[in-house]
Amino acid sequence: MLRSSLFASAALFALSPSAAPAAFLNYNEVSNGDLSSNPLVPTLLSVEVGSNFIEGSVDYRDRDYFTLTLPVGAHLTAIILRASSGSEATFLSFQSGSTFTELPGGADLRNLLGYASFFHSDIGTDLLQTLGSASDAIGFKDSPAGEMFTFWVDQSNPGGANYKFEFIIASDIPTPGTFAILAAAVAIALPRNRRATPKPLP
Repeated sequence: MLRSSLFASAALFALSPSAAPAAFLNYNEVSNGDLSSNPLVPTLLSVEVGSNFIEGSVDYRDRDYFTLTLPVGAHLTAIILRASSGSEATFLSFQSGSTFTELPGGADLRNLLGYASFFHSDIGTDLLQTLGSASDAIGFKDSPAGEMFTFWVDQSNPGGANYKFEFIIASDIPTPGTFAILAAAVAIALPRNRRATPKPLP
């Protein structure tokens, strides 16, 4: 019974998204360079299963556009706001694909997967659900479908604003480490050969 319980626990852990190794992106405009201000040529970034961070700054003259490419079989599960400054709301929006087709001042909300405005008071909030339920946008439930998304971050205040996002990526495809955990679980569950007890001589 104990072996069965150990096997079940190990298998559940191995198949859960959290069991994957957290090799992640940590992009900071100060150390990695300014993100693109061109919606047709966004900065291309690859993310991995786990937590990935992007930190930058925007103002009315300097918008940020970046494209995230997810691993095969992965999906975006959360966008946590980790830092935010500025006296006015900062705007976040995204589309599927490698470019952003809508221009500032005339964006057609119907062509956006979602959009949201956030303040300093929203730090710690998962913005993905707000994006998915935005009025007139394409929208989505839980996670958007696709493995490539282009984001637009904007701020109309001349004083600008800083931001930091945590993009959490999950995958349903087992990793090599997952198979190792499952193999160990099977080894635990299998009964061990016991040495036969010699019969006493008559």
